[in-house]
Amino acid sequence: MPHLAHMRRLTAAVVALVTAGAVAACDSAADSSTTVTSGGTLRVVLTQLPSHLDPQKIGAALDSNISRLLSRTLTTYKSESGAAGSELVPDLATDLGRPSENNTVWEFKLRDGIKWEDGAAINCQQVKYGVERNFSSLFKSGLPYAKLLLADNATPYEGPYSGKELESVTCDDTHTIKFKLKQPTGDFNYAVALSVFSPAKPGSDGDKDAYDRRPLSNGPYRVEPRVADDRITLVRNEHWSSSVDAVRKAFPDKIEIVKNENDPAVTNALIQDQGGDRNSVMLNANVAPNFLQQVVNDPELSKRTATGPTGATRYFAINTKLVKDLRCRQALVYAFNKRKYRQAMGGSIIGELATSMIPPNLAAHATFDDYGTLSDGDGNEDKAIALIDQAKDAGVTCPDSINVALPDNDTIARYVKTMVDAYVRVGIKVNLKRLDADAYWDLIADSGHSYHMVYAGWIPDWANGSAVIPPLFDGSLVQPPGELSGSNYSFLKDPEIDQAIKEANAEPDLPRQYKLWGELDGKLSQMAVTIPVLYPNAIRMSGSNVGGMFIHSQFGMPDLSALGLLDPTVATDVASSPS
Repeated sequence: MPHLAHMRRLTAAVVALVTAGAVAACDSAADSSTTVTSGGTLRVVLTQLPSHLDPQKIGAALDSNISRLLSRTLTTYKSESGAAGSELVPDLATDLGRPSENNTVWEFKLRDGIKWEDGAAINCQQVKYGVERNFSSLFKSGLPYAKLLLADNATPYEGPYSGKELESVTCDDTHTIKFKLKQPTGDFNYAVALSVFSPAKPGSDGDKDAYDRRPLSNGPYRVEPRVADDRITLVRNEHWSSSVDAVRKAFPDKIEIVKNENDPAVTNALIQDQGGDRNSVMLNANVAPNFLQQVVNDPELSKRTATGPTGATRYFAINTKLVKDLRCRQALVYAFNKRKYRQAMGGSIIGELATSMIPPNLAAHATFDDYGTLSDGDGNEDKAIALIDQAKDAGVTCPDSINVALPDNDTIARYVKTMVDAYVRVGIKVNLKRLDADAYWDLIADSGHSYHMVYAGWIPDWANGSAVIPPLFDGSLVQPPGELSGSNYSFLKDPEIDQAIKEANAEPDLPRQYKLWGELDGKLSQMAVTIPVLYPNAIRMSGSNVGGMFIHSQFGMPDLSALGLLDPTVATDVASSPS
């Protein structure tokens, strides 16, 4: 049966592992020979704060990782390293759901004893209300899967604020919720692990912007009112109980989330390991390139790193609204120097050069190399120039100056600078546009923007091409300027691709479905709507007092719900890295 997908946008640059053989693509966790204990304050350093905390607005992997501490879902993933982390387990629900009527109806039973931070018990109507919020026009960001999967009302549903209910989600009683789907879906229980299916308490979300900054929690932590724009403080939800939550460890009493874009300064502070930096962890950025050799070759420092494949594809999306001609797009792909881009990140040890959007760890991955990446990672200037000339002969002028959007981050900018050098060799000037990192994903999802290419990345939710192709290329996601087009950053609206997506989603034979996704990936490659660059690895570092760190397969970064302190009495009020 068709798998679904989760908008798992990469939120930080993946930095090089520069020492051959030191840390490779195998998954490894930081040293765990000592025991994590409850208490203390964990300090989490981010290159950018989460774009959203409101579960119905969440789309990024970073936001999902943080949200798991605040908003529980009917199902979720184990908090374990390696392949075990991709195992689905019950969360709000008592089991993984009960399908019926040829997988078009799914029923879940809620656990007893789960409460909001105000002490009220969670019930079915609140889960239903959370799902219904996805249909409101007030929610322009977030994941589209409630709308794509659930049967709509006869008159298109416009959300709970219209005073109406979504008829395909019903409550038999306070603990039993049923979902009626548009088509058979054998793994709908993976969909309800997404934040968009989290419950919301009617009346608590009156001010949507305020709720996005401080949602009502039903997880182990709640959000303290913000005192600064560069940090978020999480403290214990006194009404959460580990007796009804087998996934989240919730070791720290407090979690301080701080923004710091200076990766070298943060890395240096963690190496020095003084004061509050002993309690700190780099969550969504890797060890800075200039410190990597030192970190991976020092036995004590390497004990404080977690490494592993992110399961992602790093790519650039080409705006098909601005670069309409196929030859012009193909020229951009041929001219891109992937080897130099990877070299700027540290070299081949940080990952494989990419030729597809579906990463090689998925069964749906197909092997193709339409632009000669594997034979010559430097690109092909001659073919790029020839395509530009062919377009000109046909009366089409390819852009000789392009705007490329990227998050406002010095580390990412150093990598993207290689594009400037590569494209000038084929007569194209690149204007790098550094956008507000905290709002980046929403900014590049607006089809009215003026960027010819945008920096992006994708982590599939689970092992199928449906976790890649539909969310990135389904034309139904593309909205008019001023609205958000999900994660279809190429703004591709192609009827043949859309029909092929429907056919693949409806294919009941899983091996056959894998093949269909791989074929679609190959066709999209020939259409040159993206430039896949890298299947990246990760290396994250913590202070000496942090334990429980590993790269979680669902987030491509350390699992926040597993982190804690070895000695909770170590103070965190002094941290040498600037924040």
